Amino acid sequence: MNLAAIDHLITAYSRVSFANKTKFQKLKVVLARFYEQGIDYILLKGADLIPRLYGVLGMHPMVDVDLLVHDKDLPAIARVLQELGYRTQIDGNPVFVDPDSALALDIITEVWYVDDQHTIWQRAVQRKFEGIPVKGMGGSDLLLYLIAYCVVHRGVLSESFANDIALLVEKEDVDWNFVLDEATRCHLKIPIYHGLSFVKTRYAGTPIPDHILMSLAPATLRERIWHGILEKLVTDKPVAELGHLLLFLTQPGLNRWRWLKDRLFPSETFLRYRYGQRWNTHPLLTRLCRPFSLLFQAVKLFTRIVWLQITGRV
Repeated sequence: MNLAAIDHLITAYSRVSFANKTKFQKLKVVLARFYEQGIDYILLKGADLIPRLYGVLGMHPMVDVDLLVHDKDLPAIARVLQELGYRTQIDGNPVFVDPDSALALDIITEVWYVDDQHTIWQRAVQRKFEGIPVKGMGGSDLLLYLIAYCVVHRGVLSESFANDIALLVEKEDVDWNFVLDEATRCHLKIPIYHGLSFVKTRYAGTPIPDHILMSLAPATLRERIWHGILEKLVTDKPVAELGHLLLFLTQPGLNRWRWLKDRLFPSETFLRYRYGQRWNTHPLLTRLCRPFSLLFQAVKLFTRIVWLQITGRV
């Protein structure tokens, strides 16, 4: 490696490290306040992975901080963050941004593919973050979540994703039989297989048991078709809004249509978070326009997919 490349890597590392250090300093203040108020939470994605798997700040960029919380704690969370000067940001779920716009907290109250949310909390693991007790998902749950999030929710694979999974299975105790059972029960068998296969391709030495991959591999015609769709669409080249289609397709049976109904005609709480002032001033118009807006987005996505199949370019 030449000196210019080394200098570039050092510069990139320093930039990521500085940005993450700033975010974690601000996060520490928030988590300390949550601890004082008895607010329970589970750190997700980068905020959990960086201290847990990497141990250094500059190896993994962190755009925002994701937290899984209990629905009943949302009012208390909003009150604490407002006292700290955080402002709300328009999104489909609660998002709060600090006064310097350096840290965004993306807050969710459920993991979409889990029927009984209580089990995630039961299997959570606790550790210390600069003296503050924090929770993260159990190792096996974390593996499933990271793959499901990247393959289904985002619809894209990346080198950083492969590295996260490789480190996770090397450093943590993963119950592979649990992973297999849960992937099948949550209708994520083929997405999990697709994600693990990608990791295995990038890091051949990753200790993913061959018999688990064989058990997850498509066995029926329907599974082979589903895997073919993922191979074509979920690659290292992102397709805008693809995750919405994949979230719909991974819903089991009649849940698929309930899921669609909830997206077309969501709750008032969701609409308030999603549209902010627009919902407050024009609630009926906002609700009536939403299905047509989503239909337009679906047509655009279909066009992108067709174009991708014809040209091979996103």
